[in-house]
Amino acid sequence: MKARTGAHRVFMDVEGILPGQNFAQTIEQILARCSHVLVVIGPHWREILDARAQRQDEDYVLHEVATALKQKKTVVPVFVGGAGPASLTALPATLADLTFHQAMELRDASFNEDCDRLAKKLQLAPAFRGNLMLALPAAAVVLTLLILLAANAGFGPWRASHERKLQVAQLAATATAQVQQEEYQSGFESYQRILNLAPNDLAALDGQVDAAMLWLENFHVLTSEGQKTEEIAAPLLAQMKTVLEAGLARTNGKGTRAADILAHIGWLHWLNEKMAFKEFGNADRFFTQALAADPANVFAHAFFGNWLLQTNGDSAQALEHFRSALATNAHRDLVRRMQLGGLYGNNAPGMRSELLRALNQIRANHETLDKTYGKRLSYLYDTTVTEPAELHETLTAVSPEDEWETYLWINPDPPRDEYAAATRAFVHASLAEISGDRSAAAEFKTLATLLAEKHFNGNIARYTADAIRRLSR
Repeated sequence: MKARTGAHRVFMDVEGILPGQNFAQTIEQILARCSHVLVVIGPHWREILDARAQRQDEDYVLHEVATALKQKKTVVPVFVGGAGPASLTALPATLADLTFHQAMELRDASFNEDCDRLAKKLQLAPAFRGNLMLALPAAAVVLTLLILLAANAGFGPWRASHERKLQVAQLAATATAQVQQEEYQSGFESYQRILNLAPNDLAALDGQVDAAMLWLENFHVLTSEGQKTEEIAAPLLAQMKTVLEAGLARTNGKGTRAADILAHIGWLHWLNEKMAFKEFGNADRFFTQALAADPANVFAHAFFGNWLLQTNGDSAQALEHFRSALATNAHRDLVRRMQLGGLYGNNAPGMRSELLRALNQIRANHETLDKTYGKRLSYLYDTTVTEPAELHETLTAVSPEDEWETYLWINPDPPRDEYAAATRAFVHASLAEISGDRSAAAEFKTLATLLAEKHFNGNIARYTADAIRRLSR
């Protein structure tokens, strides 16, 4: 612009105000003598305007533009760095008229040509040569380059921009590492710090959504003495809800990404009911919406199946959801956690056998069993708490050979005491009977002798005596 009109006819606030001059007065005086005002808008225009407004900082750039509009100058919004018309939405009241001014774009790839095109449209005359330049009136063009906005605001704008980019990059690396190390809450918070610096950073927005979904899949809270679970869980879930809903809006509610987010919003609603006691009965509609967007969505099937079992819903439907989730062969650890979580301790008819079948598959496929179960699965074979029909359901869920292998897989350590050894002998003898092995009678008789010697009474002794009677017929 200086080359076309003459440097003496272009005013830039970051260059043209001398030390000691009153900034606001000088701007108003210069604007009064100008014919055109170019407002150069970079990609972080709105972000910085909003940040300054929140901090209630003195914003001289805003003052410049508002003054030009008030003086009815020819004000031209000039987009640079990929900025576009969206930057002119929801502006402060003093800048509202800027929306109605025809804008121009200066692209990196054709910057010089675009500048020439802009000068021609504004009908700016080429600069005079020689001494005549000194006789020209004061500036005919004010180039109010909002470098402060295009390059991230503040004193020393370019340095500030560089420093902010470095800070964002460092926070992004930290967030990525935290998520990889399964520190999902910390990763979520690191992404929020990025967004405090750069609210429109799409990578950070999506990264925070991903961190929120992983956090929800593994959500738990630790309480200290006197604290209630809901006091900790409720605000955390509210934070994630806001982030997920914003992420869903960016998908327009369509496709796999939308389905993933909808499924996790449903799970969040269930956790809000279960842990924060904030609402009731909203989860399933989100699972249904997720499956409408993506019928094979692994998260929707896994969460829906677990929810149905935990709320005493249709168990057949729940099992079908788990089959669909496993068929995707994706996020298998999560699917198994949801499956085992819904089946564990579930005494509804058929659920023990489903649990045993799931455990047998996990063992046979060399999948990882969630360590939180551990010895707790031994309840399936514990005669002190298991009725004969329940025990029979457990022992006949899979073939006797697979059943025994799964039993040993669940109980890999040598029996810790004589009663545990007796229980192991009882399970082996019972499977021998189920398989038709003739040695079953002898095994039960040996077990009966051991139980009598150790004075072990109760169900194990009764079940053993019943087996001996059956096999003696």
